[in-house]
Amino acid sequence: MKQPSSFDLVVIGAGAAGSSVASGAAERGYTVALIEEWKVGGTCLNVGCDPTKTLVRSAEVAHLARTARRFGIEVADVRVDWTAIRDRVNTVIDTIRGGDGDQNLRDLGITLIKEHGQFIDRDHIVAGGKMLSADRFLVATGARNRLPQIEGVSEVGFVTNNNLLDLDRLPESIVIVGAGFVGVEFAQILMRLGVEVTLAGSHSHILPREEPSLSEELLNVLKAEGLNWVPNVRIRKAELRAGAKVLTGETPDGASVSLSASEVMIATGREPNLDRLGLADAGITTSSRGIVVDATLRTTNPLVYAVGDVTGIYPFTHVADYQARIVEHNLLADAAPQKTDYRVAPWVTYSDPALARVGLTEDEARAGGYDVATVTVPFADIPRAMMLDERRGMVKLVVDRQERKVLGGHILGAHAGELIGEIAIVMEQELPVDAIAATIHPYPTMSEAGFWAAYQVVTEILTEPIVPSV
Repeated sequence: MKQPSSFDLVVIGAGAAGSSVASGAAERGYTVALIEEWKVGGTCLNVGCDPTKTLVRSAEVAHLARTARRFGIEVADVRVDWTAIRDRVNTVIDTIRGGDGDQNLRDLGITLIKEHGQFIDRDHIVAGGKMLSADRFLVATGARNRLPQIEGVSEVGFVTNNNLLDLDRLPESIVIVGAGFVGVEFAQILMRLGVEVTLAGSHSHILPREEPSLSEELLNVLKAEGLNWVPNVRIRKAELRAGAKVLTGETPDGASVSLSASEVMIATGREPNLDRLGLADAGITTSSRGIVVDATLRTTNPLVYAVGDVTGIYPFTHVADYQARIVEHNLLADAAPQKTDYRVAPWVTYSDPALARVGLTEDEARAGGYDVATVTVPFADIPRAMMLDERRGMVKLVVDRQERKVLGGHILGAHAGELIGEIAIVMEQELPVDAIAATIHPYPTMSEAGFWAAYQVVTEILTEPIVPSV
């Protein structure tokens, strides 16, 4: 092999985090090599967040058209054009990408290598037969879908969120295995596009990480739209019977469950992309969660940092973007290193109504030893929600009685992802809940639900005498 090509920075993985850091380094004048064996933009842009949320919008419009009569509008002959929907998704992705993603990076002076990259020792990487050395490295290889052990499922065939758009036509029916945010989002998307959907989860409720009262309310919404919900089931086997795909499983008490549909979707979570990276040869420690990093995102090899889903820390694009800003500073700036802080990391399930969360649930807060005050305000009581006919859902605040700080915020409602930001800012700045209650909110808006929740905590709950625990 030839002498290694030398760079200031070598990045493996051109997803949201990796391409961001590589671009930032190139703009500062550093020499950068970026290794990506798949597509620039990674999962989120190409098969994850962006296409999924674009599909969500098409499904919302179809549902709105079918239910427009509640607004005094008649929409006749609502038809779903799957080809047109797929074309729109691709157009949106191309617009976000900004044209040719590969060329965009090369235009910045980045050496883009479309091959698999692998460490061969602590400070050398091989990619496509080329050896690369650098002063510093970044691993940003993301995550992939985790596939459960289901006998026969590969032979039967299945789709994931990665390749659903490859289908030439929508199936008549589908069983979705997994009731996390991917399973829930696609269950509603497909129902609204005319598919009969069965959602099979291993827990007693959907979205097990969320505030139970809100996830239960969302489940009621989905059932009202036609969802067949099958809780507490572990799928063990898949087979073809008379042209249908049949899944069989069992419940915790040993009862057998059989589910049949024309298509199967696997949505059972994700796992970090660690394969064939030569991490052990580079002295980089991993765990079941992903690459082990410290608060500065440095690995156990001081020359190498890791960022994004490959670390297993809050696997969301917005967290990867946050980490990218931290690691860009730590890799390139001549200043004291910055440390990550995940105390306030919101996330959103893009159902309709959407479900957004930041901080602790009530149960988590109580388990943490906090003296907790909670309040829930339903959107049904908010004038703007009445006007929009978006009365489903609620805002729930979890507050520390002693410190008056917001420990958690949970919103089930239209545009919950936009509304959660106010709560996140108050938590990030360690302001008391009074800050929301003292802020004038415009009328009529959905944000008034958060205001009234805070106002109720301040005026009706925190003023009460604290009863000592027994």
